[in-house]
Amino acid sequence: MVGQIVGSPLCILFYVLAVATVTAAAAAATYNATTADEEYWEKRAEEARSYSRAAYVSDPVATLNRFNTDVLRATTRRSLAKYKGPCMATNPIDRCWRCRDDWATDRKRLAQCVSGFGHRTVGGGAGKIYVVTNASDDEMIMPRKGTLRYGVVQDRPLWIVFARDMVVKLRQELIVNHNKTIDGRGAQVHITGAQITVQGVQQVIIHNVHIHHSVQHSGGMIRDSKRHYGLRTRSDGDGISIMSSSNIWIDHVSMWNCSDGLIDVVNGSTAITISNSHFTKHDHVMLFGASNTNPQDKYMQITVAFNHFGKGLVQRMPSILKMRMPRESFCTLNDAPSCFTCHIL
Repeated sequence: MVGQIVGSPLCILFYVLAVATVTAAAAAATYNATTADEEYWEKRAEEARSYSRAAYVSDPVATLNRFNTDVLRATTRRSLAKYKGPCMATNPIDRCWRCRDDWATDRKRLAQCVSGFGHRTVGGGAGKIYVVTNASDDEMIMPRKGTLRYGVVQDRPLWIVFARDMVVKLRQELIVNHNKTIDGRGAQVHITGAQITVQGVQQVIIHNVHIHHSVQHSGGMIRDSKRHYGLRTRSDGDGISIMSSSNIWIDHVSMWNCSDGLIDVVNGSTAITISNSHFTKHDHVMLFGASNTNPQDKYMQITVAFNHFGKGLVQRMPSILKMRMPRESFCTLNDAPSCFTCHIL
């Protein structure tokens, strides 16, 4: 009798209608989540644009001249003569902290050391120290306390350090919230598996970590702050992706072998310094501006200084879409120890 009931036309019709209802409900939920998240990120982008306009330097040449003066002062023979022993700091950023005996107990001093267009970046300097003790990345919506993901999504300022050497293999893109410093000094920290996303935020420092083998991910429900998580679409597999953000400093970062670019800076991001970093074994290294038609890119100002472009690189060192960007927006000083000035691209 059971077989007869299951096989009856009425039961089959009921089953089909039930499946259709569940499928439609799931589709509606996904659509609503997508729509809600689009509205959320558009609101975040609009807020970020106001911060970017405020961070824009109206006299970029003055910033370049100040940077060049600091470089010349740090590299004169008289200045270098006082350095003895294993510690040698020959640029103004490193001289600010690197040879100090107390750097480990005074980590936040680092926030005073940035130069160039990102010179107002303080990251999580106003917050407490948060120690990463757990290298796992199992939970995208409710990350475990002690993980890197838990630290970066908090709404309060945090200075994030690492308890020991570790490899953090990300399962999805790592979305960094406002006012965060990721400080890998004192440990060998490798971040792999997925990209670091800096989207619609201000005040982020990423320092002294190795970022490599980031791959594309299909997306899903991912937390980006303590108060919000939502549906994310596919991530490109960049090393670091900076979108609609300002006051960002990337320093002493080693990067190689990611699926897309090592560092992409797009959608009017500004007040950025990329310094003292090492790039190798990659095709697309840096992209500044993804579209020649984005009017927000006129606010984009970036300093790229004291970096080493190593073996196995192919292109974009950096690549700059210039149609809407003033030529005073970028300066570079990399690789050549005899070159002391920051040049406008």
